[in-house]
Amino acid sequence: MHRKLKLPSVALFLGICGVLILIVFNIIKNQLQEVAFVSVVEKGNIRDSVSGNVKVLPALSFQLISNAQSKIEFAALIPMGKPIQVEANETIFSMNTEDLDRHLKRTLLSQQSHEKRLATGSSIELQLELEEKNLQAYMKLSQENSKDVSKFELETKTNLVERLRRQFEFEKISNQETSEALRLELDRIKKELSERIISSPINGTLISSNVKKGDTILGGQLLGQVQSEERIIEVTLNEEDFAGIKEDQKVGVSLFSFGRKVFEGKVSRVSATINPQSGRRKLFVELDTNQTLPVGASGRAEIIKEEKVGVLVIPRKALLGNSVLTVRDGKAVLVKVEVGAKNLEFIEIKQGLALNEKVISETPHLFYDGEHVSSTVLE
Repeated sequence: MHRKLKLPSVALFLGICGVLILIVFNIIKNQLQEVAFVSVVEKGNIRDSVSGNVKVLPALSFQLISNAQSKIEFAALIPMGKPIQVEANETIFSMNTEDLDRHLKRTLLSQQSHEKRLATGSSIELQLELEEKNLQAYMKLSQENSKDVSKFELETKTNLVERLRRQFEFEKISNQETSEALRLELDRIKKELSERIISSPINGTLISSNVKKGDTILGGQLLGQVQSEERIIEVTLNEEDFAGIKEDQKVGVSLFSFGRKVFEGKVSRVSATINPQSGRRKLFVELDTNQTLPVGASGRAEIIKEEKVGVLVIPRKALLGNSVLTVRDGKAVLVKVEVGAKNLEFIEIKQGLALNEKVISETPHLFYDGEHVSSTVLE
């Protein structure tokens, strides 16, 4: 005969089972919760800054181009040679001038002969002076006694004097033309001679040479390149990052070829134009260094617009548009915020968060509003 279970024992058994089920459910629930890595909203200092790409350019750069066709007689640097220091007006390349030297000698001889002829005087001028005196004598005789000088003789003498005057004027014009032509020819030869010598326009570095002694070159051929020792630091920014950029703002520049070294400087000038294709704009930086930086070096620059003290800050990577995900009572809560200063690492929170709140700062885009999460604070 079966014994009936007592009612209090059944109730106790069911209660214990319910508690066990609840414990197991909570354990499973906790195991299924996502772990969120969070940062605490803190009060601190922040630099409102933007960053851009850096390129080191020479302040001055000149291509040395030939204006004449000739053969190289001297080259200060051979192709692929080590760059050398040069001074302004120092000869970098010189070319053969034998043809011009001969032409110059002939032209100088012609000029000397012409000047001697001018110094000797004109035979036409002498004859003109004589005939003018004769004409005056004829006219005087004609006035005193017309029978002594016929009208025909007087007209003939007058025509002769007029013809000599014209010949003398033509001779003077011809002499002037010859003098000017010789002067122009000498100037042309001297100009061509000067073009056979290529000098450095500045104090700087001859960084390359494309020719060597004995090479025949053509007009317009690139011979080499000279760069100044001074450098221009060009920084390229996105157009939207230019808000608030002004001259004299502090800049930190790091170049990849110098490792972790940071060069300090300031904004010296801002470009007035924007590249319509890339939407980027340039500014130029003056660095506080005497070190000669290699042309073409690249890196990153941080331009500091403003420094704020004692404001709420969170990691920039926690920001989702104009919102962040906070962790409240084990849930992810989407909160709209108003941001202020920002840089690559941190942002200022003006409204929306309180001190010591927790925000998801690692991959916040993988969580959603209202999701149950467990949090781990990042150091």
